[in-house]
Amino acid sequence: MANRRAVYERHLTSFKNALSLRSNALKAKKLDEKAQQKDPTFRNIKGKIRQFERRLRAIDKVQAVNAEVEARRAERLANPKVKVKKPKAVAAPAAKPKKEKKSAG
Repeated sequence: MANRRAVYERHLTSFKNALSLRSNALKAKKLDEKAQQKDPTFRNIKGKIRQFERRLRAIDKVQAVNAEVEARRAERLANPKVKVKKPKAVAAPAAKPKKEKKSAG
């Protein structure tokens, strides 16, 4: 996961650099901010930036969950459950024998 994060961060930096270069090029053409926002290349680069930022946020969420799981696992290993032995059930008193019916006769 760390390798993927490093790759995404590298891509994000390169797209941010490309965005600043494109913005400077559009300013050199004397386009205002509103016109820059409509430029297809500018929009494409901004979309790529959003995409990689979203991916990095997803990685952060996964890492947070993994850290929580590791903390719980370490806690569980540090404090193992003690099995409580239940006392064996005492034998119930024997049932009374049934009375036999008197036969007529």
